[in-house]
Amino acid sequence: MYKEELYEEGIVKESGNGFATVIISDSDHCEECTAKLYCKPGNSNQRSLIAADPYGAHPGDKVRVSIKGSKLISASFLLYGIPLILLLSGLLIGMKVFTINKELLSTLLSIVLIAIYLPVVFSISKRSKQKVSSHPRIVFIKTPFN
Repeated sequence: MYKEELYEEGIVKESGNGFATVIISDSDHCEECTAKLYCKPGNSNQRSLIAADPYGAHPGDKVRVSIKGSKLISASFLLYGIPLILLLSGLLIGMKVFTINKELLSTLLSIVLIAIYLPVVFSISKRSKQKVSSHPRIVFIKTPFN
C-alpha cells in the first residue's frame, strides 16, 4: 500500500491557481476505498476532491487523478493512529499518576490530550492545503474535443 498509487476518474468542476475540484464518479468500490479521506460529499451526493493541476485542466474536462498510498497511510495515521495512541497513553499514565477516581481522571486526561491534538493537526492541515505536494494530482486529461 505504501508504494501503491490509486487512480480515480472524474470531471473537473472548477479550476484555478494550480488546483482543480474534481467530481469523482461514484462506483461500487467507494465503500471499501481507502481514499475516502480525500473524497468528500459536496452539496449533493457526488464525491469531490481537490487535486493538484499541473496541466491546467478546464471545467468539463475528464481527468484521471492519482493518490499515492504513502499519503493515505500518513493521513490515516494522523487522523486515527495518533489519537488512539494519545487515548491509550492518557489512560495508562492516568492510572499510574492518580490515586483517587483513577478511571474518571484517566479518561479526562485522555480527552484533554486529544482535545489539544486535534486543533494542532487541523491548523497544520490548513497550512499544508496550500502545498501542491500534499494533494492528489491530475495525471491525465481527456478534453471533450479529443
